Amino acid sequence: MTLQQLQLSTKDGVTTLTLNNPARHNAMNFAMWQALPDLLQEVAADRATRVLILTGAGERAFCSGNDVSEFDQVRSTSAQIEHYNGLQRVVCERLAAISKPTIAMIDGYCLGAGLEFALLCDFRYCTPASRFAVPAVKLGLPYRFEDIVKLLDVIGPARTREMVLGGRRIEGDKAAEIGLVHELAPSREALLRIVDELASELVDAAPLSLAAAKVTINEAVRNAAAPDLARCKTLADDVYASQDYIEGRAAFAAKRKPRFEGR
Repeated sequence: MTLQQLQLSTKDGVTTLTLNNPARHNAMNFAMWQALPDLLQEVAADRATRVLILTGAGERAFCSGNDVSEFDQVRSTSAQIEHYNGLQRVVCERLAAISKPTIAMIDGYCLGAGLEFALLCDFRYCTPASRFAVPAVKLGLPYRFEDIVKLLDVIGPARTREMVLGGRRIEGDKAAEIGLVHELAPSREALLRIVDELASELVDAAPLSLAAAKVTINEAVRNAAAPDLARCKTLADDVYASQDYIEGRAAFAAKRKPRFEGR
């Protein structure tokens, strides 16, 4: 794959990673998942990079999640599911591990995997045109334990249940109200200005101090009790092995409402 769908640019200490798949509302396809680990490693190691901005091409989407249309080819068998999920895990771990400040600049859809990316960033800003959702239950998919934990950390259990169990979309103003984003910019122009101003402030700050503070914050918010990750994985595996997972993909492809049977 060429990097046309993952654009990386650096200027004055600020690196911008743009998800460039506007025809699919910047959905993450398999090739993008394969290429992202190396790109994130490059950003982490680049001494010229002081801040990372993650955004989506165009004005309709930050990232609309995974490209469900290719799941039959790349995420249907047990081996494929394990490999696909492994790539996702590596990407999310590398994004979370970047010791430099990260900013999610959101304009438009921020769904599923897109919300994962946003939650892993230190700062999140959006416009009124932004839409946030976890559509997993409407597609016959599980939602990763790590992502639910992060959502709980940011908006608490009540709002997390609303988003994950209800699968409802939250608009930009509501996202700011419940703390899902740090600030609602009144327009795209204002969003660009706000993010640019923050990035400039962070570039001027002491890199080692920023790195130490970021790591300390992340350590401080770790959950003390050990969760039963094996049980969570078993339940997720059951979802991937279900007829409902097949039905979710088929309904998505046919652009119809899925008919889930719980098996």
